[in-house]
Amino acid sequence: MSQNEERIVNADALRDLMERILTAAGCSHEQSMTTADVLIEADLRGYSTHGLIRLPNMIRRIQSGMINAKARPHIVQEREGSALVEGDRAMGPVGATYGASLTARKAEKAGSCAVGVVNSDHICMTGYYAERIARAGCVGIIAGVTQPLVHPFGGVERLMGTNPFSIAVPRNGDEPILLDFATSAIPFGMILKASVTGEPIPEGVAVGPDGEPTTDAKTAAAGAVAPFGGHKGYGLCLLIGLLAGPLLGAKVGKPLSQSVHEGHYDKGDLFIAIDPSAFGDPKMFREMVEAHVVEVKNTRRAPGVEEIRVPGERSFREKERRLREGIPVGDGVWEQVAEISAELKVAMPI
Repeated sequence: MSQNEERIVNADALRDLMERILTAAGCSHEQSMTTADVLIEADLRGYSTHGLIRLPNMIRRIQSGMINAKARPHIVQEREGSALVEGDRAMGPVGATYGASLTARKAEKAGSCAVGVVNSDHICMTGYYAERIARAGCVGIIAGVTQPLVHPFGGVERLMGTNPFSIAVPRNGDEPILLDFATSAIPFGMILKASVTGEPIPEGVAVGPDGEPTTDAKTAAAGAVAPFGGHKGYGLCLLIGLLAGPLLGAKVGKPLSQSVHEGHYDKGDLFIAIDPSAFGDPKMFREMVEAHVVEVKNTRRAPGVEEIRVPGERSFREKERRLREGIPVGDGVWEQVAEISAELKVAMPI
């Protein structure tokens, strides 16, 4: 079976499979549902680097004890407009969903709120949590840090994370404006995916262990990814890491790498919610947002451009399409999941 071939899987069937695998690995039904929600949303939006492909590693971390399948995230420090949450080695989506929900609730009273979540695993699709805050009526801002995978601008050694950043702004209608990106030149998940499929990665986005540029995914996985956008992306990557790391009492750089090596993901994620009613009429805010979106989308287009889109528009459309037509899953990823399923005695979809 070719590693580059794909199969189309019904979204409901894939989500059910994720839940059953997580439950078989020892997670509660609620935590399995929470995690599957995030993974399937990533696959529906076309972010396959943060969906099903992440599940086998989650299961291995549960089995090794790095992830606590019975974790109970809880507040350890709190003020009216802030809180620090101990993740209890939770799966990333479990700790992050707790943090995003808490942030939105506290912002309703305080006007704005910042919540740090420490000691939980990789949160996968950062935009999911910003969108969750936006659907509660607030502006959502998320800053995350990952283990070192990115070299500084001008360097070749991995010292910074891919450090994702997301902003979601509520607007009239169902979908918020949603900006969600890693501050690396390429998401590390794309390198993981290319390592499975055998496809090359773009030029100029990674170096191997010897510091030389490479397009081989496995060589890049052992080396370092470049920050996006030259010195500007490097600066953003660095500062996001400081907000999600030291500001919350969590680690960055080599100390974080060492903690991962020792089986403890001592990182942080920062969740911010801003309630528009703290500054005026939230209805007026949404109307002004919508008016500017219309202005942007109707501006004169450059030659050959059919449409000007706002952040998040492509992914919402892709979700609608994949809900109808199914989710493409690479055979290499499917085989990895099938191996885990066999170990846990979980039936795969036919």
